[in-house]
Amino acid sequence: MRYVDIDTWDRWSYFQRYLGTDFPYIVIGADIDVTGLLAFSRRNRLSSYLAMIFCAHHVAESIESFRYRILDGRPIINERMCPSFTYIPEGRDLFILVTLDFVDDVLEFHERARARIAAQKTDPGLDGIAGRYDIIGYSGVPWIQFTHVIRTIGRLGADSNPKMTWGKYFQRGGRTLMPFSVQVHHGLMDGLHVGRYFEELQRYLDGLE
Repeated sequence: MRYVDIDTWDRWSYFQRYLGTDFPYIVIGADIDVTGLLAFSRRNRLSSYLAMIFCAHHVAESIESFRYRILDGRPIINERMCPSFTYIPEGRDLFILVTLDFVDDVLEFHERARARIAAQKTDPGLDGIAGRYDIIGYSGVPWIQFTHVIRTIGRLGADSNPKMTWGKYFQRGGRTLMPFSVQVHHGLMDGLHVGRYFEELQRYLDGLE
């Protein structure tokens, strides 16, 4: 982690402007094509949910804007980030929050995530993210083909961790689509950057076929 040089950062005036607003967040949802992801998961005997977390985080790591955060009112940039995702253990209605270091290999990530889930059991894991500014939150809502969703915010303005959410699969034109939502701090990025994320994510998912 390092502080951003505000004397040369071209977003500084935008950062100051949005930091003082009541709801300084962008929340954008769109349908993404997960046909390739599902086929890839079946071929490799992977959980499609964990594979989706891997793909979403891999792309986020590659876009600088998604590594910006706010620490004590100042912009910082992370070199690496950790995924933190919801998971509902079998036979339960309550989720646990699983947080682990990211490894940029889908098979190894899947194995480590499975091991962490098994070790955590029913520990909620909620204390593991308190005060952290190096995570991205991921969550699946597979019961709803939603059109819009807003995630819980730790503290308005101060919470700058991106949050990704996806919903129920549906079919269109022989392809499998899924609603996907991105929630980010507007002081750190704009719709342009979220749009790039969607483009890069779809390109990555298509490459799995």
